[in-house]
Amino acid sequence: MKEEILSRSDIRVLVAYFSYSGTTRNVANALSEKTGGELFEIATQAGYSDVYGESNREIRNNERPALTQTVENMDEYDIIFVGYPVWWHATPAPINTFLESYDLTGKLIIPFCTSGESDIDETMPTFLQSCEGLAVYGERRLNGTGGLDGWLSELGLSDALEQTSSEVKQSGGGQERGANVLIAYFSVMETDGVDTVAGASRVAVNGELLGNNQYIAQLIQQETGGELFAIESVQEYPRTHDSLLEFAYNERADNARPQLASRIENLDSYDVIFLGYPNWNADLPMPLYTFLEEYDFSGKTIIPFTVHGGSGFSRTIQTISELQPDARVISEGFSISRSSVSGAEGDVEEWVNGLNLSSY
Repeated sequence: MKEEILSRSDIRVLVAYFSYSGTTRNVANALSEKTGGELFEIATQAGYSDVYGESNREIRNNERPALTQTVENMDEYDIIFVGYPVWWHATPAPINTFLESYDLTGKLIIPFCTSGESDIDETMPTFLQSCEGLAVYGERRLNGTGGLDGWLSELGLSDALEQTSSEVKQSGGGQERGANVLIAYFSVMETDGVDTVAGASRVAVNGELLGNNQYIAQLIQQETGGELFAIESVQEYPRTHDSLLEFAYNERADNARPQLASRIENLDSYDVIFLGYPNWNADLPMPLYTFLEEYDFSGKTIIPFTVHGGSGFSRTIQTISELQPDARVISEGFSISRSSVSGAEGDVEEWVNGLNLSSY
C-alpha cells in the first residue's frame, strides 16, 4: 500500500488535527507547510467546559461526539495525517468520530500526537479501534516542530512529497513567505490563580487555553508565516503559581541548565529567529540559557519578545547578546504585560510590520 501510494506523481495530502491547547495545531500547521497538505481542524459541536471530566467520560464510555464539519472531498486524498493530544493515555474521542465518518480504504493513515510525557504507543489501541482494515503507518510523538524533517525522512515521504510541497510554495510566486523565519518560544501555562484576563499566565482564545508566550508566538506566525518551535524541557514545571515561582527561583539559584525535549534540525535554513519567553526573576528562564548555549546563531538576527508582570525585558536582551555575541540581537523587541495579552493582536501586527523583515 505505502509503496503504491508513494509511486504516484500527484500525491494529495490531508493534515487533520484535533487541538485543545493549540500545541497540536502548531505542529499541524508546520506539517502542512512541509508536505503541501491541506489543513482540516477536527472540532466538536459541544466543545469542552470541563475538559478533564468530559474527556475522561467520553473515552471511558467509548462515546463519539458530533463534529462541527466534514471533509467534503475525502476521496481526493492519498495520505491522511491525523494529529491529537494524548488524553488519559488514549486518543481523544473526536479522533474516533473523525476516523469512523469516512471510508478511508486505500489511503495511508499516519497518526501523530503531541505530548510532553505519554508516548503515542499508549494511544494506538483506541486509535486502531476505528481503523479496522485500514493502512496505519509511521505513528510518532512530537514535542514541537523541530523533529518533522527527520520524521518525514524516516517515513520515506520526503522525496515523494517534495514536488507537491514545492508546487504549493511556488503558487504565490517567488520565495515562500516566512521561509527564513523561526519563532521559538518558551511558555508555561499555570492552572490556578487569577482568571485568564486579569494577569494569568494563560489566555483564552476561541474557547482554547494557551500559554501567554505561545499565543504571542502564534500571532507572530500569522504575520510572518514563520515556523513555530516550542522550547520544552524534559523536566515538567509546576503548574500552580506559588510552586512555579519557587521552582524557577531555585533553578536560577542553582544556575541550572534543564535538558530540552527536542532540537531544531534545520537551523541553517533560518535567518531570523523570534525568541519568546516570560520574565522570571528579572532574568531569562533557565531553559532559555540551555537553548542559547546549544546553538550557534552567528550571522542570524534574534528578535526577542516577552510577557511579563511589570518588569518588561529587565536585562534579558543584554543576556541574549552576551550568550550569542556573533548574532544581531534586536533591542526593539516586543514586551507586553500579561494582563494585556488577550488584546495583543493589533499591537503584534503593528510591531512586526515595523520590523521590515525583508532587510534581515
